[in-house]
Formats: sequence, C-alpha cells, structure tokens
Amino acid sequence: MTTIRDFISTPGEILLEEFLEPLGISQYRLAQTIGKPQSAISDIVHGRRSISTEMACLLSAALGTSPEFWLNLQMTYDLKTFDEAALASVPCLV
Repeated sequence: MTTIRDFISTPGEILLEEFLEPLGISQYRLAQTIGKPQSAISDIVHGRRSISTEMACLLSAALGTSPEFWLNLQMTYDLKTFDEAALASVPCLV
C-alpha cells in the first residue's frame, strides 16, 4: 500500500540530496562547521530528528539559505505526516 509518506521528502533527505551531495560536503564536515555532533546531522538525514530553530539557524549560516527555509521544510513535513485521526477524541469548544 502506498501512502503519502512515500512521496514526501524529509527535511533531512533534502539536506542530503540538494545540498550535501551536490556540494561534496560530508555529514561530518557539516557537523564540524556548525559545532554539532555528527550524529545530530545523521539523525536529521535519516529522519530520526527534526530540525529545531537552532539547527535551522546553523544550517542556514553554513549553507547560505535562510532559517525559514529549513523551518518551513520541517513544518510542511510535520503537517503532511500528522495523523489527524488523533484529533477525533478532542471535543470542539465552539
């Protein structure tokens, strides 16, 4: 069965495929440049960690983008993969 998640790239996939690979930058080199552990970059690339505000600022400085670019990628991914069925038990106040 194909789901929407099969068609949505994580922010980490975009980081890897649109920035690191084309620019020839390793995850280790990016981590060293921004002063974070390589495991943090690896976790983002493999979809195990979200991009925080701090990380968005660090990535934008290192890669010449804006923090909003990274935060928008994360927000869009979160919204598209959110399970709306979880809201069924929340009562409406209006």
